[in-house]
Amino acid sequence: MSFEKTCVHTIGRGSRRGAQPGFLSWQGILEASKARDIPVVIDADGLWLVAQQPALIQGYRKAVLTPNHMEFSRLHDAVVSEWTPKGWTRAPFVLKRFRGPVDSDDHHGSVLRLSQALGNVTVVQKGERDILSDGQQVLVCSQEGSSRRCGGQGDLLSGSLGVLVHWALLAGPEKTNGSSPLLVAAFGACSLTRQCNHQAFQKHGRSTTTSDMIAEVGTAFSKLFET
Repeated sequence: MSFEKTCVHTIGRGSRRGAQPGFLSWQGILEASKARDIPVVIDADGLWLVAQQPALIQGYRKAVLTPNHMEFSRLHDAVVSEWTPKGWTRAPFVLKRFRGPVDSDDHHGSVLRLSQALGNVTVVQKGERDILSDGQQVLVCSQEGSSRRCGGQGDLLSGSLGVLVHWALLAGPEKTNGSSPLLVAAFGACSLTRQCNHQAFQKHGRSTTTSDMIAEVGTAFSKLFET
């Protein structure tokens, strides 16, 4: 894929097609994105690739990872923990102070440590509350959603995050009160997704789908950011 004659603001990777040889092309896209300094949002199968090859995004601060609980555990085990199937070892780019299993009593610390171990890549752990870190700050998004989580909801988060990352980088840290533009964008995308979920659930209840959530994007955005 060539970006030379295209106007690309953000790249997103997250199709759930399993660990396929096509990941070789994704690696090429990621390398090209990094070379052009293009932000990348990585979800789903893209997270599997990062767990297999963390060096692909090590230190690339325009990357945002959006793992759910299981995906986060896999990443943490691959990047932060020192245990591998071959025994206790040390990944060459992970500092000793980051090591250890996921601490179920310290979710904030676990997200912070994963971000730091990856070189301050922004991490968004999705869950009952979304926990976000850029390796320096930890934010928690507890915007009201609903008890209904829809298949494909993460795609809405990743898509909106790509747009907000571009906008936040254009605005710069002076417009984000000194906080990382990517972290602010991630918080905004989490809030927007949750608000869409809340509004859709009020109308459709347990039959709510992600399509219903997408229909709420306009009003949810206005409610959160334009009032």
